[in-house]
Amino acid sequence: MAETRRSTDSGFLDLSYAKSFSGILKIVQAIVVFIAFLCIRLSEWTDISTFRYFEVVTIWFLIMALVFYTIYLTRLHLKITCIHWPLTEFLHYIVATILLLIAAIVGATKTAGYAGLAAGVFFGFASAVLYGIGTWLSYKTWCVPQPATVSV
Repeated sequence: MAETRRSTDSGFLDLSYAKSFSGILKIVQAIVVFIAFLCIRLSEWTDISTFRYFEVVTIWFLIMALVFYTIYLTRLHLKITCIHWPLTEFLHYIVATILLLIAAIVGATKTAGYAGLAAGVFFGFASAVLYGIGTWLSYKTWCVPQPATVSV
């Protein structure tokens, strides 16, 4: 039993995290927010500050999703104990959900018939929903007490 545990815990990468729902959710969040960024960046639009804000918000949360994914994948959260990681991730998800929702709502009012902008706004709303799901899962991990497991 100890040998099996040692083989799954050893190594630089936590492959069980990469296969977990939380790990897959972070990758999907990064992909969808990147698509939203690309749709806005590559579409034709006049110089509207709304879409500059949209670009900044989407690229920032793309970077942060990849940073959190890397931290959990490489087990840095176990080595850097001065940061309360569940709380940090929960606050990140709340801020991301709110800012992406604001960017998508404001962007939706300014699409003016451009298909690229409309697609970017759609993926912005999808990103807000995905980050909202992450907020809920992070809340459950951080605040809701988990049932104790009984070892026999």
